Amino acid sequence: MGTSAQPLEIEGGARAALLAELRALEDRARRARAELVALGADALPGLHLVLEVAGQRALLSAQRVAEVVQLVALGPLPGARAEVAGDFLWRGTPVVVIDLAAVLGRPRVPALDARIVVLATTPPVGLLVDAVERLVDAPRVFGGEAPAGAGAFGGALSAGLCVDGGDVLPLLEPGPLAAGVAA
Repeated sequence: MGTSAQPLEIEGGARAALLAELRALEDRARRARAELVALGADALPGLHLVLEVAGQRALLSAQRVAEVVQLVALGPLPGARAEVAGDFLWRGTPVVVIDLAAVLGRPRVPALDARIVVLATTPPVGLLVDAVERLVDAPRVFGGEAPAGAGAFGGALSAGLCVDGGDVLPLLEPGPLAAGVAA
């Protein structure tokens, strides 16, 4: 029996090592984005989604997103934190969904046209948002004093501020939320 269990242990060890490497890469990418903002880069490279949550808008790097799906029935997770809306199966993989409105302190029943942004994290985590408005290519970094309301996502959930049209929007950093679910 020890022989047949050994390949499974090796596979499990290799899987754990790859998962740890992915998490480290995600963390390095998060830090690099935050450093670009802190250094006053003119624009952030790549596409970014404009999300709307409880009347607040924010940007999220499209590189962080695996897929945007329509709201589906969520299974309850007994004992979960208040911001955890539930879970669902996405392409055969369980995904824990975090309600960003609840994170902002504005719990509500989401509308039927709400969306779940499935993050490209390991394990995948979903963010429940009211809408994904559009994509923005290379948003400009905001270098001034943050206007009132621009820091709604504040703290660990914001990697800085960007300008979209005439609006100053926080750059959402979902890493702490995803790490909380992974733990």
